[in-house]
Amino acid sequence: MSTLNEPFYIRYYSGHQGRHGHEFLEFDFRVLGDGRSASARYANNSNYRNDSLIRKEMNISSLLVEEIKRIIKTSEIMKEDDSKWPQKNKDGRQ
Repeated sequence: MSTLNEPFYIRYYSGHQGRHGHEFLEFDFRVLGDGRSASARYANNSNYRNDSLIRKEMNISSLLVEEIKRIIKTSEIMKEDDSKWPQKNKDGRQ
């Protein structure tokens, strides 16, 4: 398996501009500069029922980073292309 010393960053974002404004869900994982630690960040913005932006950040273990890399590799998600996905409509539904 690879080590934390290798550069690694992945971000997932899904959002839309709908009747409740700009709503989104975002995750990112990155190995930090020292190569010995990694962080995970989460953000969720929903104006439904006047909710506010939620942001969380935490340190994660090298075991979790390796599991994320394994999931990405076995899922073959990097072979996919989102250019054929339909545009989201105003209500955020496909």
